[in-house]
Amino acid sequence: MSNQREWSLNKFLGEVRGLKERMEKVFPSYLASLEKVPQLPVEFEHRWWSSRVEVLLEKVRADYQKYQVQAQQADFLGKFMTLGIDVVLKAGGTQPVALPPSPRIGISMFPLGKIEPTLIDDLNRQPDAILITFEKFEAIVHRLKSELLKGVIVPVSEDEIPKLVYGLAAEQK
Repeated sequence: MSNQREWSLNKFLGEVRGLKERMEKVFPSYLASLEKVPQLPVEFEHRWWSSRVEVLLEKVRADYQKYQVQAQQADFLGKFMTLGIDVVLKAGGTQPVALPPSPRIGISMFPLGKIEPTLIDDLNRQPDAILITFEKFEAIVHRLKSELLKGVIVPVSEDEIPKLVYGLAAEQK
C-alpha cells in the first residue's frame, strides 16, 4: 500500500515539475500580454470612433445612391420630353433642340457638419460649402478613419465627425 502511495506521490511530483516547466515557457509571453492590457481601452476608443466614421460613410453612400436614382429618373424624363418637343419642332420645320447634358452628382459639405448629395452644377449652393465627388469624399473619410485608428485625431462627440470630414476636405482644397 505504501508503495502505491509513493508511486502516486512520485507521479504527482513529476506532473508538478512538468507544469512548472510549461509555465516557465509561457511566462514571458504572458508578461508581454499583460503589458498590452492598459493599452486596450485606448485602442477600443480608436476603433469605436473609426466605426462611427464608417457609419457616416454608409449613410452618405445610401443618400448618394438614392439621389443618383432620382437624378437619373429626372434626366430620363427630361430627355424624353426634349425628344417629344424635338419631334414637334421638326414637324413644324424648325431647328431641333439639343439634348441637355446628364446631371453630375457630388457631395456637398457644410462647416456645421451637414453632408448631403447635390448636383455639381448647382448654382444656388452656399459659398462656404465644399463640393466634391463621391470618390474624393470616400478618400477623405478613409484618411480620417486612418488618423482616428492611429490616435492622431480624437473626437469628443459624434457630432464632431462630419466637421472633421469638412476640415480635411478644406485642407485639400
